Amino acid sequence: MNSLLPAQFVALLRREVLENRTLFIAAPAVLALVLLVFALWIISMAPSARIAEGVEYLSIMFDGLSPAEMAPMFLMPAIPFIMMLYACVIIYLLNALYQDRKDLSVFFWQSMPVSNLGTVLSKIVTVIAVVPVFYVAILFVFYLLVVIALSLLGLSYDVQVAGLGYMFLAAVVSLLLFYVSTFLAALWLLPTIGWLLLFSAFAKRTPVMWALGVFILLGFLEDLIFGTQFLGNWIESRINFRQYIVLDLPMAMDRLFSYDMLFGIVVGAILITGAVYMRRFVD
Repeated sequence: MNSLLPAQFVALLRREVLENRTLFIAAPAVLALVLLVFALWIISMAPSARIAEGVEYLSIMFDGLSPAEMAPMFLMPAIPFIMMLYACVIIYLLNALYQDRKDLSVFFWQSMPVSNLGTVLSKIVTVIAVVPVFYVAILFVFYLLVVIALSLLGLSYDVQVAGLGYMFLAAVVSLLLFYVSTFLAALWLLPTIGWLLLFSAFAKRTPVMWALGVFILLGFLEDLIFGTQFLGNWIESRINFRQYIVLDLPMAMDRLFSYDMLFGIVVGAILITGAVYMRRFVD
């Protein structure tokens, strides 16, 4: 039986998370810890009067304001997490199918009632929908600890901290924007996801060199034969973060239902199909 039941697919997703928990959970958790320690170090070096003024300023600034309107502000402190998410996903995709072939565990999975399509789709769904959930959870804890620390500082300096509650609500709302942005980014960059999976399924060794080398070769041949730089210009437009970072939900709908998004999804689907096909061949 080659069909993929929901329970089987959930098991595949669980497998991806357990086998890559260092990339998906430990890495952002360590980043959050480092940022917290750095923030505490900065605070410890600041004069008491400056600390009190800063806490009071934040409390007054957010007091009574709409969390939805202030939420985009909290995408700025999330930028390091977004960058780490991209780096971890690239590492994961390059090894996703290559590692199965390298340690020969692919034979085990091919002996199970799970299709190659189901296996590849589980890795894509992991990237698009599952991994961002862990980052959202860690960001939530990060923002909560920051607000608690600010509140304690405010109380110790007898500063009004009521506005910090609105600040925390704005941070929580921003997590929705964070998740939607990462979801749109994955769809917008689906050609990249497909490209990396294709060479992860194909390369006998160092898939990163194959993926990068073939891309450079194609760009060189395009310039040599046609005298154009369409591939380079298209990639440049794809890596523009303004195309998928959203500040409100209506903006997300505009980004999702666009010709460029649809074209990228089609190209990505073709490359992913190639990765599924290549996985059938094991050295």
